[in-house]
Amino acid sequence: MLKNSEQFSNRFGDFKNMEDCFSLFATPTKYNVQSAPIHLQMELNEIQENSLLKSKFEDVELCDFYKKYIEEENFPQLRKFARRLVCAFGSTYKCLQFFSLIKVNKSTHRTRLTDDNLENSLRLCISGINPNIDGLVSQIRAQVSH
Repeated sequence: MLKNSEQFSNRFGDFKNMEDCFSLFATPTKYNVQSAPIHLQMELNEIQENSLLKSKFEDVELCDFYKKYIEEENFPQLRKFARRLVCAFGSTYKCLQFFSLIKVNKSTHRTRLTDDNLENSLRLCISGINPNIDGLVSQIRAQVSH
């Protein structure tokens, strides 16, 4: 059995390797352009020379800065870089959530659950759509039997 500190290091060790990426993402107005990947250097240089962007960076939330002020037309590479970095966290969370749901739904208490029903159940759980159970039940009750 691994100690908590070893488990933490195993799980989050990759973040240490991405430290430069996080730094670039968090401080594009101050990041050393020469240290950046070559495909981002020109766009970083433009940001650092633009006083309006630098002031907006100080005034708004980080993700809002990338959404509102780093336009696709002017900063395609930096925008792509930021999107990939931000999406990594959301997709990791969704994957972990999905596997937890599978574990719960395919437990020994639910062994008769078919693959089709499992797929539908999981799709409903991760979709973010809230079914209107009361409305569906009232529709069924309103149907006339022959």
